[in-house]
Amino acid sequence: MKRILIFGDSILKGVYYSEEERRHRLYRERSGELSRAGLEVKNCSVMGATVVTGEELLHRKLADALPADGDRSDTAVILEYGGNDCDYRWQEISEDPEGDFLPNTPEDAFVSRYRACIDYVRSTGAKAYLCNLVPLDPDRYMTWISRDRSRENILRWLGDVGRLYRWQAFYSSIAERIAALTSTPLIPVREAFMAGGRYQDLISPDGIHPNVEGHRIIDRVLVEAMEG
Repeated sequence: MKRILIFGDSILKGVYYSEEERRHRLYRERSGELSRAGLEVKNCSVMGATVVTGEELLHRKLADALPADGDRSDTAVILEYGGNDCDYRWQEISEDPEGDFLPNTPEDAFVSRYRACIDYVRSTGAKAYLCNLVPLDPDRYMTWISRDRSRENILRWLGDVGRLYRWQAFYSSIAERIAALTSTPLIPVREAFMAGGRYQDLISPDGIHPNVEGHRIIDRVLVEAMEG
């Protein structure tokens, strides 16, 4: 592959949380790392994106980002969705812990829209790749989503804090299943984080975004996938 177009959420955009500055920052080295590997990179990732907004973004931006003439088979379109799709509206849950709530993108819609994204990428002549999800740290994420909310109510609805990890892992497994069913190459970001045994050391204080070291691991995995 010579050209990479990245469509994902804040993870592949490069967002991390700086504890010193107490705010989210942008890891700006991703394009540089990939460029040094001989790859032309355009990152179209958007913070907060679900696969629904991702599909809309693909239709708006992909055609213009591809070369107008010639073979597009050397262009990789990397898709990374699921983290926001599996998330919930925590304020509503905090206010009504006995209520019934759906994730931002329920499973059936997640599968159908993700497959539609893959189909659209292929229709342009480019090659689609899927990423599975960076694991979240449930304890830190619980603290994060409970800010200015009722931790007790959120925990009552969840049942246990570990459900945060299991539910996000489930959506990661759905992405893996979609990749297998559609014969789409899978970029094993999750495995790279889990390989060291202490993946929490690679996660920001908000419990969900990689820290700078974690983002460097993502860079390495992306380069390996493109060279493979």
